[in-house]
Amino acid sequence: MEKFAEFLIQASIGIILFFLVYWLFLRQSTHFRVNRFYLLFALGMALVLALFPIHYQTTIQAAQPFQLSEFNQHFQETVATENLHEIGASTNNWIQLGWLVYSLGVLIFLLRLIFQLWKPIKIIRSQSAKQTTNFHLHENDYYDLPFSFFNHVFINPKYHKQEEFNDILAHEQVHIQERHWIDLLFIELLTVLLWFNPFIWLFEHAIKQNHEYLADEGVLTRGHSPVRYQALLINQLMGTQVIRLTNNLTFALGPTRLKMMKKQKTSKRKLFRLAWALPVITILLFSFAEPAYQYQSPVSQDFITYTNDQIIASDKVTIQGIVVDENGNPLPGTSIVVKGTSIGTVADHDGTFTLNLEKAKEFTLVASYVGFQTKVNALTISENDKQLNYRFVMEKAVIAISNDFPNEKPTPDPTSTTEVTNHGKEETPKFFIVEDLPHYPNGHYGLGQYVKAKQRELKEQLFFKGEKLKGKATIGFTVNDKGEVTNVQVLEKTTVVAAKTGMTIVSGMENWSPGSQRGKAVPVNFALPFEF
Repeated sequence: MEKFAEFLIQASIGIILFFLVYWLFLRQSTHFRVNRFYLLFALGMALVLALFPIHYQTTIQAAQPFQLSEFNQHFQETVATENLHEIGASTNNWIQLGWLVYSLGVLIFLLRLIFQLWKPIKIIRSQSAKQTTNFHLHENDYYDLPFSFFNHVFINPKYHKQEEFNDILAHEQVHIQERHWIDLLFIELLTVLLWFNPFIWLFEHAIKQNHEYLADEGVLTRGHSPVRYQALLINQLMGTQVIRLTNNLTFALGPTRLKMMKKQKTSKRKLFRLAWALPVITILLFSFAEPAYQYQSPVSQDFITYTNDQIIASDKVTIQGIVVDENGNPLPGTSIVVKGTSIGTVADHDGTFTLNLEKAKEFTLVASYVGFQTKVNALTISENDKQLNYRFVMEKAVIAISNDFPNEKPTPDPTSTTEVTNHGKEETPKFFIVEDLPHYPNGHYGLGQYVKAKQRELKEQLFFKGEKLKGKATIGFTVNDKGEVTNVQVLEKTTVVAAKTGMTIVSGMENWSPGSQRGKAVPVNFALPFEF
C-alpha cells in the first residue's frame, strides 16, 4: 500500500504542475488541437513519471555488516519488557481510516459513473436508431439536451425545431469524428482514481471545454451561420449536463466560449509556450528519481596472517591457560590461535587449553569467541621458560550492525568457517576456527529490506497522527541461542520518537539464525543505529 500511496501523491504533484502550465500559457490559445494533445500528454506523463521513476547509479563504499561497537558499557543483559508496538498500535486506526475514506470515494465515483452510463446504454439496446453515415441517431424523450455518446447521438425532438437539427447534428458529428470519447473515458477513469485531487477535476473541465471549442470550430468551418449557431447555444443555456462521459452541446457555455468563436487565430509563434512543459518534466524526473546503489566491497584485511617466518626452532615450550568471561565462568569452545602460525587449539569443557610450541622470543595468542571481544595478547619467553600459564578474561561484545544496506541480494558465502592453513612444508594439521555470527533471513540484504519497509510504514503512521519522524537512535538487542530477539533497549537517542520507532522496528524482526561457537548456539548482543 505504501507504493500505491506514493504513486498517488507523485501523480497528483505532476497533474498540478502540468495544469498550471496549461492555465498560465495555453488556455487562451485558439490552437485547440494542440491544446487537446497537451492535456492528454500531460496526464499521461504525470502517470508515467510516477509509475516509472528513473534510476541513477551511485557508487559507494560498502561498509562491513558487523563490527565492534562502543556500547559495551551501556548494554544491559536483562531489560524489562516494554510496550514496543506503541507507535503502530496508536496510529494504525488512522491509517486504516485514511484508506477507508479513499476507497469509499473511489467506490462512490465509480458507481456514479456506472449509474449514469446505464440509461443511455439501455436506450441503445432497447430502441432502434436511425442509421447515418458516421453515427447512430437516437430520438428519445428521456433527455432534454442533445449529446453524443461514443458514436451515438441522442436528441429530444420535442425541444428542437426541425431547422435546428442540422446545426446540432453537425456539432455532435465533430465530437464523434474526432473520437473525443477516448479523452473522456481516460479522464473519467482518472477522476475515479484521483478524486481527492481538485486539479484532476480542473483537467476534466479543460478537456471538455476544449472539445466544445473544437466542435464549434468544426461547425463554423462547414459553413453554418455563426449567428444562428450562437442563438441555438443560447437557447439551450438553461440545460444541464446529462452524464459525465458525454459531449454536451451547452457544456461550458458562456461569454468565453462565444468569444473564442470570434477570436482571431493565435500566432503560431506562441506554440513555443509548450516548451514550459519541459521544466515541469525535468522537475518531476529529478524529484521522483531513485538511486541505484552500486556497492564496492572494501579491501579485505585478514586479522591473522599465517606464515611460519616468526618461528625460531629451539626448545619446546608449553603454554597452559584458561578462558573465562567477566564473571569468571569458563568459556568452552573458545578458539586460541598463535598469531602468525597455523597452530591453534580449543578450550576444553572447563575453559582450559594447552599449546605445545616451538620456543620463540615472543608469541602472540589470539582468543576468539562469538559475541565476545577478540583478545590479542603478546607473551615474552625467556631462555629458561619451559611452561607458561595464562588466563584469558573475555569481555562481552556488542556488535554494531551497519545501516548501509545493499539494494541487491548478494551471492551467499559458501562457508563461514575460517581456516588457518599451514603454509610451511611441515605436515602440521590444519586448525579450523568455527565461529558463526547470527544472521537474519536473507542476510544483511534481508535485514535492510525489512528495516526500510518498516520505517516507511511507521513514518506514514506518524504522519497521519500529526507527528514527524526525525532524529537518531541506536537500539541494542540480543539474539539468543534460539534466534529470538530479546533485551531490546535504547543505547543512544536524540529524540523520543526516534527511539520509540527504532525499538518498534527491532521488536518486529523475524527470528535470526543464532550464532554458534563450534556448533553450539550462543547468544550475541547487537547495536543497530537509525537515522530518521
